[in-house]
Amino acid sequence: MKGTKTETSPGVWRLRVYAGRRASGSPIQLTKTVRGPDSKPGSGTRLADRELANMIAGVSKGNTATGTETFGGLLASWLDHIEADRSPTTMRKYRDIADRVVVPELGRIKLKALTARNLDTLYAKLTAKGNKATTVRRVHALIGAALHQAEKWDLIERNVARRASPPAVHAAQIEAPSPAEVQAILTAAEKVEPALATMLLMAALTGGRRGELCALRWTDLNVKAGTLTIARSVYETAGGGWGEKGTKTHQARTIGLDDLGLEALRRHQVAVDALAAGLGLDVPADAFMFSRSPVGSEPIRPDVLTKFTIRMARAAKVDTHLHALRHFSASQAIAAGFDPVTVGGRLGHADPSITLRVYSHVLEQRDRELATALGKTLALPG
Repeated sequence: MKGTKTETSPGVWRLRVYAGRRASGSPIQLTKTVRGPDSKPGSGTRLADRELANMIAGVSKGNTATGTETFGGLLASWLDHIEADRSPTTMRKYRDIADRVVVPELGRIKLKALTARNLDTLYAKLTAKGNKATTVRRVHALIGAALHQAEKWDLIERNVARRASPPAVHAAQIEAPSPAEVQAILTAAEKVEPALATMLLMAALTGGRRGELCALRWTDLNVKAGTLTIARSVYETAGGGWGEKGTKTHQARTIGLDDLGLEALRRHQVAVDALAAGLGLDVPADAFMFSRSPVGSEPIRPDVLTKFTIRMARAAKVDTHLHALRHFSASQAIAAGFDPVTVGGRLGHADPSITLRVYSHVLEQRDRELATALGKTLALPG
């Protein structure tokens, strides 16, 4: 397979490679313009040669754009490409955004014709319909990721999403319930369903995500060491079932439990064993820690825990939700003086910078407390 290189003006090269024929029989010619470092005859010759070789290699592998690819086609190919590395829940969300939002607006546009203005027009429409900036940003992230893959596949020369202007997101300050409010919720929950009350206590003590709490098994608890290993997450399937996957960061973490947490799990295990024994059943060693099954054969579903928390918060006259218990755990830890690396590791953050960003307001309060302490230390005698 050969290509041509023509200097159309000093230092400007037009590259052309034959890439087969269309269904109509007309030839497909891929072209590209390369500019040298200056406007002198012959400038950029080696650069043009390298780019031409890359174009020829890409056509040989079948991964170079022919000019007929649409953004909808790219999106479908990219979603199929990443499916094995994403959780079913994530893929459902991605495909929903693609089918409901992106494809109807951008699907028929050819990749080479797609512009940042096309993206900004979509973002303006979504904003005009009342979508929050965070929602529009999710759409932008999906589009940008698909176009980034298109760059890797040599289907486009540049990712136009980098030139688009999605609405800015102003992070809202995290609001966590107070210790008294959490205690009120736990008290209300204990009267209704003790097992779920124990789950809420674990949410407050460990900062675990709801899917991680639902996925806990008795084998994850090490009473002697006083630790709990969080290695999996439960998700709900479209058909009303459930499945297990890795944690959000795909890494297990082992965290410490205090006497309160260990005692709560001990009491819960005694209750589980007593119920099973009364039915003439044995609880397997690797049974789910929290289950509506007497032998722990399946987990409490995440949505069940979410709705239960809302009910108990209302009963306790507290305006909060399940994920706020994770914020409570982190905020209390930072307020107690623990560093973001330790707190982030306990929460399962992929990077301490996430902890710093999400809980910056708590760190600012700690900074003011530090300033006061330093001032007292250095205050001159009256």
